[in-house]
Amino acid sequence: MQALSKQGLLKGVKTCKMDFYEHCVLSKKIKVKFDTAIHCTKGILNYVHKDVWSPSKNASLEGKYYFVSFVDDYSRQNWMHTMSQKSEVLDIFVE
Repeated sequence: MQALSKQGLLKGVKTCKMDFYEHCVLSKKIKVKFDTAIHCTKGILNYVHKDVWSPSKNASLEGKYYFVSFVDDYSRQNWMHTMSQKSEVLDIFVE
């Protein structure tokens, strides 16, 4: 705030010197650790990862802005599909 005020970007705003509170800064740097997922995939399509990308800034050649990718955990085969709406994910997966 003080730096913005010195640059004249906060006209009419009063600033003051604030004390440094170490616990506030340190509490914002805590990382949340996720446990490693353990699963045993025994065949094709037993475990499928999916990711929906939406919306893209640029349309695909088909004029679609949404994308979904599927990755089979066992074979590592992956599929990418374009969509007009996010609601198409289930139909594409079933297909």
